Amino acid sequence: MRALPLTSSISAKLIVAFAAVVLLTIALASFLMERSTTSGFESYLMDRHLMEHHPGGQMPMDHSDTVAQMMGPQEDDFLSDVRRSLWISGGVTAAAALGLAVVVSGQLTRPLRRLAVAAAGIAKGKLDTRVEGAGRDEIGQVGQAFNSMAQALQRQEELRQSMMADIAHELRTPLSVLRGNLEAMLDGLMEPSADQLEVIHDQSVTLGRLVEDLRTLSLASAGHLELRRQPVDVGELARGVTSELEAAARERGIELSVQAGADLPRPQVDRDRIGQALRNLLDNALRYSPRGGRVEVSVKAVEGELVVSVADSGIGIAPEDLPHVFERFYRADGSRSRSTGGSGLGLAIVKQLVEAHGGRVWAESEPGRGSTFSFSLPV
Repeated sequence: MRALPLTSSISAKLIVAFAAVVLLTIALASFLMERSTTSGFESYLMDRHLMEHHPGGQMPMDHSDTVAQMMGPQEDDFLSDVRRSLWISGGVTAAAALGLAVVVSGQLTRPLRRLAVAAAGIAKGKLDTRVEGAGRDEIGQVGQAFNSMAQALQRQEELRQSMMADIAHELRTPLSVLRGNLEAMLDGLMEPSADQLEVIHDQSVTLGRLVEDLRTLSLASAGHLELRRQPVDVGELARGVTSELEAAARERGIELSVQAGADLPRPQVDRDRIGQALRNLLDNALRYSPRGGRVEVSVKAVEGELVVSVADSGIGIAPEDLPHVFERFYRADGSRSRSTGGSGLGLAIVKQLVEAHGGRVWAESEPGRGSTFSFSLPV
Protein backbone atom coordinates (compact mmCIF):
# COMPACT_ATOMS: atom_id res chain seq x y z
CA MET A 1 0.00 0.00 0.00
CA ARG A 2 1.44 3.42 -0.97
CA ALA A 3 2.44 5.57 2.01
CA LEU A 4 0.81 8.98 2.29
CA PRO A 5 2.92 12.16 2.35
CA LEU A 6 3.58 13.44 5.84
CA THR A 7 1.44 16.54 5.29
CA SER A 8 -1.47 14.41 4.01
CA SER A 9 -1.58 11.85 6.81
CA ILE A 10 -4.16 12.08 9.58
CA SER A 11 -1.40 11.47 12.14
CA ALA A 12 0.54 14.56 11.02
CA LYS A 13 -2.60 16.67 10.97
CA LEU A 14 -3.55 15.54 14.47
CA ILE A 15 -0.05 16.28 15.80
CA VAL A 16 0.04 19.73 14.17
CA ALA A 17 -3.45 20.60 15.40
CA PHE A 18 -2.76 19.33 18.91
CA ALA A 19 0.61 21.13 19.09
CA ALA A 20 -0.88 24.37 17.73
CA VAL A 21 -3.62 24.38 20.35
CA VAL A 22 -1.13 23.65 23.14
CA LEU A 23 1.37 26.28 21.99
CA LEU A 24 -1.29 28.95 21.67
CA THR A 25 -2.64 28.05 25.10
CA ILE A 26 0.84 28.17 26.66
CA ALA A 27 1.70 31.46 24.94
CA LEU A 28 -1.55 33.08 26.07
CA ALA A 29 -1.16 31.75 29.63
CA SER A 30 2.46 32.89 29.79
CA PHE A 31 1.57 36.35 28.52
CA LEU A 32 -1.22 36.73 31.04
CA MET A 33 0.89 35.39 33.89
CA GLU A 34 3.80 37.68 32.95
CA ARG A 35 1.49 40.72 32.88
CA SER A 36 -0.14 39.68 36.13
CA THR A 37 3.24 39.12 37.82
CA THR A 38 4.64 42.43 36.58
CA SER A 39 1.52 44.31 37.66
CA GLY A 40 1.58 42.66 41.07
CA PHE A 41 5.26 43.39 41.54
CA GLU A 42 4.76 47.04 40.59
CA SER A 43 1.91 47.27 43.11
CA TYR A 44 4.19 45.79 45.73
CA LEU A 45 6.86 48.41 44.96
CA MET A 46 4.33 51.23 45.19
CA ASP A 47 3.01 49.98 48.52
CA ARG A 48 6.54 49.83 49.88
CA HIS A 49 7.30 53.33 48.55
CA LEU A 50 4.21 54.71 50.25
CA MET A 51 5.14 53.14 53.57
CA GLU A 52 8.68 54.48 53.43
CA HIS A 53 8.23 57.99 51.97
CA HIS A 54 4.59 58.92 52.41
CA PRO A 55 3.37 57.97 55.86
CA GLY A 56 0.18 59.95 55.27
CA GLY A 57 -0.82 57.51 52.52
CA GLN A 58 -0.94 60.06 49.67
CA MET A 59 -0.17 58.52 46.27
CA PRO A 60 2.37 60.40 44.14
CA MET A 61 1.04 61.86 40.97
CA ASP A 62 3.44 60.16 38.54
CA HIS A 63 3.00 56.37 39.18
CA SER A 64 5.19 55.16 36.31
CA ASP A 65 8.10 57.41 37.23
CA THR A 66 7.98 56.25 40.81
CA VAL A 67 8.03 52.60 39.78
CA ALA A 68 10.90 53.25 37.35
CA GLN A 69 12.90 54.94 40.13
CA MET A 70 12.42 51.95 42.43
CA MET A 71 13.38 49.34 39.76
CA GLY A 72 16.95 48.51 40.57
CA PRO A 73 19.16 45.59 39.42
CA GLN A 74 17.62 43.20 41.93
CA GLU A 75 14.08 44.02 40.81
CA ASP A 76 15.04 43.63 37.15
CA ASP A 77 16.66 40.28 37.90
CA PHE A 78 13.53 39.14 39.70
CA LEU A 79 11.26 39.95 36.80
CA SER A 80 13.73 38.34 34.36
CA ASP A 81 13.75 35.19 36.47
CA VAL A 82 9.96 35.11 36.46
CA ARG A 83 9.83 35.50 32.69
CA ARG A 84 12.53 32.86 32.21
CA SER A 85 10.68 30.40 34.45
CA LEU A 86 7.48 30.98 32.53
CA TRP A 87 9.15 30.27 29.18
CA ILE A 88 11.03 27.22 30.50
CA SER A 89 7.88 25.74 32.02
CA GLY A 90 6.00 26.55 28.83
CA GLY A 91 8.67 24.85 26.70
CA VAL A 92 8.67 21.73 28.90
CA THR A 93 4.88 21.62 28.80
CA ALA A 94 4.87 22.04 25.02
CA ALA A 95 7.40 19.21 24.59
CA ALA A 96 5.34 16.94 26.84
CA ALA A 97 2.17 17.87 24.95
CA LEU A 98 3.86 17.18 21.62
CA GLY A 99 4.96 13.75 22.82
CA LEU A 100 1.44 13.04 24.06
CA ALA A 101 0.08 14.15 20.69
CA VAL A 102 2.37 11.69 18.91
CA VAL A 103 1.21 8.84 21.18
CA VAL A 104 -2.49 9.70 20.89
CA SER A 105 -2.35 10.18 17.12
CA GLY A 106 -0.60 6.83 16.79
CA GLN A 107 -3.32 5.13 18.81
CA LEU A 108 -5.97 6.73 16.60
CA THR A 109 -4.37 6.15 13.22
CA ARG A 110 -2.83 2.71 13.76
CA PRO A 111 -6.25 0.94 13.57
CA LEU A 112 -7.11 3.05 10.51
CA ARG A 113 -3.91 1.92 8.78
CA ARG A 114 -4.75 -1.71 9.56
CA LEU A 115 -8.24 -1.11 8.16
CA ALA A 116 -6.78 0.43 4.99
CA VAL A 117 -4.42 -2.53 4.50
CA ALA A 118 -7.30 -4.98 5.00
CA ALA A 119 -9.48 -3.08 2.52
CA ALA A 120 -6.66 -3.20 -0.03
CA GLY A 121 -6.47 -6.96 0.50
CA ILE A 122 -10.21 -7.35 -0.12
CA ALA A 123 -9.86 -5.24 -3.29
CA LYS A 124 -7.19 -7.67 -4.53
CA GLY A 125 -9.53 -10.62 -4.04
CA LYS A 126 -8.13 -11.83 -0.69
CA LEU A 127 -11.52 -12.30 0.92
CA ASP A 128 -10.05 -14.02 3.98
CA THR A 129 -8.41 -10.73 5.04
CA ARG A 130 -9.51 -9.49 8.45
CA VAL A 131 -8.71 -6.48 10.66
CA GLU A 132 -6.73 -7.76 13.62
CA GLY A 133 -7.15 -6.39 17.11
CA ALA A 134 -10.39 -4.48 16.58
CA GLY A 135 -11.17 -2.76 19.87
CA ARG A 136 -14.44 -1.67 21.43
CA ASP A 137 -14.27 2.05 20.65
CA GLU A 138 -15.79 3.67 17.56
CA ILE A 139 -12.82 2.77 15.34
CA GLY A 140 -12.92 -0.77 16.71
CA GLN A 141 -16.59 -0.99 15.83
CA VAL A 142 -15.73 0.03 12.27
CA GLY A 143 -13.13 -2.76 12.21
CA GLN A 144 -15.67 -5.28 13.48
CA ALA A 145 -18.17 -4.14 10.84
CA PHE A 146 -15.46 -4.53 8.20
CA ASN A 147 -14.73 -8.08 9.39
CA SER A 148 -18.44 -8.93 9.22
CA MET A 149 -18.62 -7.51 5.70
CA ALA A 150 -15.52 -9.47 4.63
CA GLN A 151 -16.95 -12.66 6.10
CA ALA A 152 -20.22 -12.12 4.23
CA LEU A 153 -18.31 -11.46 0.98
CA GLN A 154 -16.27 -14.60 1.46
CA ARG A 155 -19.44 -16.58 2.13
CA GLN A 156 -21.11 -15.18 -1.00
CA GLU A 157 -18.05 -15.97 -3.10
CA GLU A 158 -18.02 -19.55 -1.79
CA LEU A 159 -21.73 -19.83 -2.59
CA ARG A 160 -21.15 -18.42 -6.08
CA GLN A 161 -18.40 -20.93 -6.80
CA SER A 162 -20.52 -23.74 -5.35
CA MET A 163 -23.51 -22.57 -7.40
CA MET A 164 -21.50 -22.62 -10.63
CA ALA A 165 -20.29 -26.14 -9.88
CA ASP A 166 -23.82 -27.29 -9.02
CA ILE A 167 -25.31 -25.73 -12.16
CA ALA A 168 -22.69 -27.53 -14.23
CA HIS A 169 -23.52 -30.79 -12.46
CA GLU A 170 -27.27 -30.41 -12.82
CA LEU A 171 -26.95 -29.61 -16.53
CA ARG A 172 -24.37 -32.31 -17.22
CA THR A 173 -26.45 -35.19 -15.87
CA PRO A 174 -29.53 -34.86 -18.14
CA LEU A 175 -27.39 -33.77 -21.07
CA SER A 176 -25.25 -36.88 -20.69
CA VAL A 177 -28.37 -39.07 -20.69
CA LEU A 178 -29.76 -37.28 -23.75
CA ARG A 179 -26.49 -37.48 -25.63
CA GLY A 180 -25.91 -41.13 -24.77
CA ASN A 181 -29.34 -42.21 -25.89
CA LEU A 182 -29.29 -40.15 -29.09
CA GLU A 183 -25.79 -41.35 -30.06
CA ALA A 184 -26.83 -44.94 -29.44
CA MET A 185 -29.85 -44.47 -31.72
CA LEU A 186 -27.79 -42.76 -34.42
CA ASP A 187 -25.19 -45.55 -34.34
CA GLY A 188 -27.88 -48.19 -34.63
CA LEU A 189 -27.09 -49.64 -31.19
CA MET A 190 -30.56 -48.83 -29.86
CA GLU A 191 -33.96 -48.72 -31.45
CA PRO A 192 -35.96 -45.51 -30.89
CA SER A 193 -38.62 -47.24 -28.82
CA ALA A 194 -41.33 -45.57 -26.79
CA ASP A 195 -39.42 -46.27 -23.56
CA GLN A 196 -36.25 -44.61 -24.85
CA LEU A 197 -38.18 -41.63 -26.17
CA GLU A 198 -39.85 -41.31 -22.75
CA VAL A 199 -36.42 -41.21 -21.09
CA ILE A 200 -35.30 -38.49 -23.50
CA HIS A 201 -38.51 -36.55 -22.87
CA ASP A 202 -38.10 -36.78 -19.08
CA GLN A 203 -34.54 -35.51 -19.25
CA SER A 204 -35.56 -32.62 -21.51
CA VAL A 205 -38.30 -31.74 -19.00
CA THR A 206 -35.69 -31.79 -16.22
CA LEU A 207 -33.48 -29.44 -18.22
CA GLY A 208 -36.38 -27.12 -18.94
CA ARG A 209 -37.39 -27.04 -15.28
CA LEU A 210 -33.84 -26.22 -14.17
CA VAL A 211 -33.53 -23.40 -16.71
CA GLU A 212 -36.92 -21.99 -15.68
CA ASP A 213 -35.96 -22.18 -12.00
CA LEU A 214 -32.74 -20.30 -12.68
CA ARG A 215 -34.65 -17.69 -14.67
CA THR A 216 -37.18 -17.23 -11.85
CA LEU A 217 -34.39 -16.81 -9.31
CA SER A 218 -32.57 -14.33 -11.51
CA LEU A 219 -35.68 -12.20 -12.07
CA ALA A 220 -36.65 -12.26 -8.39
CA SER A 221 -33.14 -11.39 -7.21
CA ALA A 222 -33.01 -8.44 -9.61
CA GLY A 223 -36.47 -7.25 -8.55
CA HIS A 224 -37.85 -7.74 -12.09
CA LEU A 225 -40.28 -10.54 -11.31
CA GLU A 226 -43.72 -9.60 -12.61
CA LEU A 227 -46.47 -10.11 -10.03
CA ARG A 228 -50.17 -10.11 -10.93
CA ARG A 229 -51.61 -9.23 -7.53
CA GLN A 230 -55.20 -9.91 -6.63
CA PRO A 231 -57.11 -10.95 -3.48
CA VAL A 232 -56.48 -14.68 -3.07
CA ASP A 233 -58.06 -17.24 -0.74
CA VAL A 234 -54.81 -18.90 0.31
CA GLY A 235 -56.66 -21.67 2.14
CA GLU A 236 -58.46 -22.65 -1.06
CA LEU A 237 -55.17 -22.34 -2.96
CA ALA A 238 -53.49 -24.69 -0.47
CA ARG A 239 -56.25 -27.25 -0.89
CA GLY A 240 -55.92 -27.05 -4.69
CA VAL A 241 -52.11 -27.50 -4.67
CA THR A 242 -52.42 -30.37 -2.18
CA SER A 243 -54.96 -32.17 -4.37
CA GLU A 244 -52.49 -31.98 -7.28
CA LEU A 245 -49.92 -33.92 -5.23
CA GLU A 246 -52.26 -36.42 -3.59
CA ALA A 247 -51.49 -39.09 -6.17
CA ALA A 248 -47.73 -38.74 -5.64
CA ALA A 249 -48.23 -38.82 -1.86
CA ARG A 250 -50.43 -41.92 -2.07
CA GLU A 251 -47.84 -43.65 -4.24
CA ARG A 252 -45.21 -43.02 -1.56
CA GLY A 253 -47.54 -44.05 1.25
CA ILE A 254 -47.62 -40.57 2.80
CA GLU A 255 -50.73 -39.02 4.37
CA LEU A 256 -51.37 -35.49 3.07
CA SER A 257 -53.78 -33.08 4.80
CA VAL A 258 -54.71 -29.37 4.92
CA GLN A 259 -55.83 -27.30 7.91
CA ALA A 260 -57.27 -23.92 6.85
CA GLY A 261 -60.17 -21.87 8.19
CA ALA A 262 -63.02 -20.56 6.07
CA ASP A 263 -62.88 -16.92 7.16
CA LEU A 264 -59.21 -16.15 6.53
CA PRO A 265 -58.18 -12.72 5.19
CA ARG A 266 -57.31 -12.56 1.50
CA PRO A 267 -53.89 -10.99 0.84
CA GLN A 268 -53.07 -9.21 -2.42
CA VAL A 269 -50.70 -11.75 -4.04
CA ASP A 270 -49.87 -13.41 -7.33
CA ARG A 271 -51.85 -16.64 -7.19
CA ASP A 272 -49.52 -18.56 -9.51
CA ARG A 273 -46.32 -17.48 -7.71
CA ILE A 274 -47.62 -18.30 -4.22
CA GLY A 275 -48.95 -21.58 -5.59
CA GLN A 276 -45.46 -22.29 -6.95
CA ALA A 277 -43.91 -21.55 -3.55
CA LEU A 278 -46.36 -23.84 -1.77
CA ARG A 279 -45.87 -26.55 -4.39
CA ASN A 280 -42.09 -26.41 -3.86
CA LEU A 281 -42.50 -26.78 -0.10
CA LEU A 282 -44.86 -29.73 -0.50
CA ASP A 283 -42.57 -31.40 -3.04
CA ASN A 284 -39.65 -30.98 -0.63
CA ALA A 285 -41.66 -32.40 2.28
CA LEU A 286 -42.81 -35.44 0.27
CA ARG A 287 -39.26 -36.10 -0.95
CA TYR A 288 -37.83 -36.37 2.56
CA SER A 289 -40.74 -38.02 4.36
CA PRO A 290 -40.53 -41.82 4.83
CA ARG A 291 -43.21 -44.25 3.69
CA GLY A 292 -46.06 -44.15 6.17
CA GLY A 293 -45.20 -40.57 7.13
CA ARG A 294 -47.40 -37.52 7.29
CA VAL A 295 -47.31 -34.06 5.68
CA GLU A 296 -49.67 -31.35 6.91
CA VAL A 297 -50.35 -27.92 5.43
CA SER A 298 -51.77 -25.25 7.71
CA VAL A 299 -52.97 -21.73 6.88
CA LYS A 300 -53.79 -19.30 9.68
CA ALA A 301 -53.91 -15.57 10.44
CA VAL A 302 -51.34 -14.40 13.00
CA GLU A 303 -51.00 -10.74 14.06
CA GLY A 304 -51.75 -9.09 10.73
CA GLU A 305 -50.04 -11.78 8.67
CA LEU A 306 -51.21 -14.91 6.93
CA VAL A 307 -48.88 -17.76 7.86
CA VAL A 308 -48.61 -20.87 5.68
CA SER A 309 -46.73 -23.85 7.13
CA VAL A 310 -45.80 -27.25 5.72
CA ALA A 311 -44.87 -29.78 8.40
CA ASP A 312 -43.46 -33.24 7.65
CA SER A 313 -42.40 -36.28 9.66
CA GLY A 314 -39.16 -36.72 7.74
CA ILE A 315 -35.51 -37.01 8.63
CA GLY A 316 -35.17 -33.46 9.96
CA ILE A 317 -32.34 -31.00 9.49
CA ALA A 318 -29.19 -30.62 11.57
CA PRO A 319 -28.93 -27.32 13.53
CA GLU A 320 -25.79 -26.26 11.65
CA ASP A 321 -27.58 -26.70 8.29
CA LEU A 322 -30.86 -25.02 9.25
CA PRO A 323 -29.76 -21.38 8.64
CA HIS A 324 -28.67 -22.23 5.08
CA VAL A 325 -31.59 -24.28 3.73
CA PHE A 326 -32.98 -21.37 1.68
CA GLU A 327 -29.68 -20.72 -0.10
CA ARG A 328 -29.27 -21.69 -3.74
CA PHE A 329 -28.04 -25.23 -4.32
CA TYR A 330 -27.43 -25.73 -0.60
CA ARG A 331 -27.77 -29.36 0.40
CA ALA A 332 -27.47 -30.73 3.89
CA ASP A 333 -27.08 -34.13 2.20
CA GLY A 334 -25.99 -33.63 -1.39
CA SER A 335 -26.07 -37.26 -2.47
CA ARG A 336 -29.57 -37.75 -1.11
CA SER A 337 -30.84 -34.63 -2.90
CA ARG A 338 -29.43 -35.62 -6.27
CA SER A 339 -30.58 -39.22 -6.05
CA THR A 340 -34.14 -38.07 -5.44
CA GLY A 341 -34.10 -35.56 -8.27
CA GLY A 342 -33.79 -32.28 -6.37
CA SER A 343 -31.90 -29.43 -7.97
CA GLY A 344 -31.29 -27.49 -4.77
CA LEU A 345 -33.28 -24.50 -6.05
CA GLY A 346 -36.77 -25.18 -4.72
CA LEU A 347 -36.39 -23.55 -1.30
CA ALA A 348 -34.37 -20.66 -2.73
CA ILE A 349 -37.24 -19.97 -5.12
CA VAL A 350 -39.71 -20.07 -2.22
CA LYS A 351 -37.66 -17.43 -0.40
CA GLN A 352 -37.42 -15.15 -3.41
CA LEU A 353 -41.11 -15.45 -4.31
CA VAL A 354 -42.30 -14.79 -0.76
CA GLU A 355 -39.94 -11.85 -0.22
CA ALA A 356 -41.09 -10.37 -3.54
CA HIS A 357 -44.55 -10.19 -1.93
CA GLY A 358 -43.15 -8.49 1.19
CA GLY A 359 -43.27 -11.66 3.28
CA ARG A 360 -40.67 -13.74 5.09
CA VAL A 361 -39.67 -17.41 5.30
CA TRP A 362 -38.24 -19.57 8.07
CA ALA A 363 -37.70 -23.21 8.98
CA GLU A 364 -37.86 -25.19 12.20
CA SER A 365 -36.56 -28.72 12.55
CA GLU A 366 -35.38 -31.39 14.93
CA PRO A 367 -33.25 -34.22 13.51
CA GLY A 368 -35.23 -37.44 13.35
CA ARG A 369 -38.56 -35.74 14.12
CA GLY A 370 -39.34 -33.82 10.94
CA SER A 371 -39.27 -30.22 9.78
CA THR A 372 -41.69 -27.31 9.40
CA PHE A 373 -41.21 -24.77 6.63
CA SER A 374 -43.27 -21.60 6.92
CA PHE A 375 -43.80 -18.33 5.12
CA SER A 376 -45.89 -15.29 5.93
CA LEU A 377 -47.79 -12.85 3.72
CA PRO A 378 -48.84 -9.33 4.81
CA VAL A 379 -52.58 -8.69 4.82
